[in-house]
Amino acid sequence: MQKSPRPIGVTIIAILAILVGVVGLVGGIAIATFSSLFAGIGFGVGGLLATIGFIIAGVVIFFGLIWLLTGWGFLNGKGWARTLGMIFSILSLLGTMVLAASGSIGAILGAVILILMLYYLFTPPVKAFFRNGPSFSAGSPSIPRPSIPTSFASPMGGSSSSFGPGSSSTSSNSTRFCTNCGATLSAGSNRCASCGKSD
Repeated sequence: MQKSPRPIGVTIIAILAILVGVVGLVGGIAIATFSSLFAGIGFGVGGLLATIGFIIAGVVIFFGLIWLLTGWGFLNGKGWARTLGMIFSILSLLGTMVLAASGSIGAILGAVILILMLYYLFTPPVKAFFRNGPSFSAGSPSIPRPSIPTSFASPMGGSSSSFGPGSSSTSSNSTRFCTNCGATLSAGSNRCASCGKSD
């Protein structure tokens, strides 16, 4: 069963997810670097701020890696990537709707985009792309093994010789030779015509 072609919308979502992941990694590293500057402030306040900053940086870097992995999964049609994309979209939608309730135009636009993306992930072409397996499924018929013939025709066109049990390795009309002088014996003769020795 061949994998379905990747829809253009899936490619766009994958690129956006990778970009979000890269921004998350860069932002997390920047937050961690900035938080380290608070460590030099005395009275324990600097250490507390640095600790909070490192925690936030770790969370941002973690989600950045998740988005990078999700983008890679979208490009390769991994089912778990579609599941992660839906989970992140729903969580982002909940947070965006809270901001949209305050009348923020950007939050309202973001909520509309997330709703459209969730709808798109449930369309049949997208579901088929993430559902189909690799080019060769596990249930494909196995390659038949070549059968080994049990008999071969004689090169001179005579009867075939079998390799099964009980078969004779020599033919009944094979050529016989004299044990004394090595001359060829006539068919059906028990005496050598050359030296006269009985065989």
